[in-house]
Amino acid sequence: MKVTLNAQSDDYTYVHGLLVLTCYAAWAELILIQMFVPGVSFLGHLGGILAGLLFLRLKALYSGANPLWTIIRGLGHALNWPLKFVNCLFRRQRIGGRGTVGGRQTRDTSQMWRCQGCTFDNSGWLSVSEMCSTSRTDDVLSSLSSTDEVQDLSLDELWRQRIQRYGR
Repeated sequence: MKVTLNAQSDDYTYVHGLLVLTCYAAWAELILIQMFVPGVSFLGHLGGILAGLLFLRLKALYSGANPLWTIIRGLGHALNWPLKFVNCLFRRQRIGGRGTVGGRQTRDTSQMWRCQGCTFDNSGWLSVSEMCSTSRTDDVLSSLSSTDEVQDLSLDELWRQRIQRYGR
């Protein structure tokens, strides 16, 4: 950060009591820290300075947007496709009220049943309505494919029944 912020500066700054050009302040700090502070990572500080210089070089050569952003975006795209592939391998399908979620969305009405309590279409795999938790029984709850009176309800009538059940 110090390299990129001070690269174009012609000012002088004090580094631990020494007057140096601001563009060389990072190098002076690297040398002074290594001399007076034991156990400090020389390679870590040197890597930071070199990364700042590389960033400035790329910015000078590249006339578009921020070169660091372009590099990170490219790495993100390169790493994203294997993760998508692995995610696709381990995707689990869940059973929902209108069929499976996360897989192919096919609607087979013979596998669904409509709750008489809330008129919600539930999966045939479920024994309880997802909307109102009413238990499925064949004499009270009917299948969509076998009952013509449930299928013949208009949208207005279905809406009216739901409003009446929920007391709006």
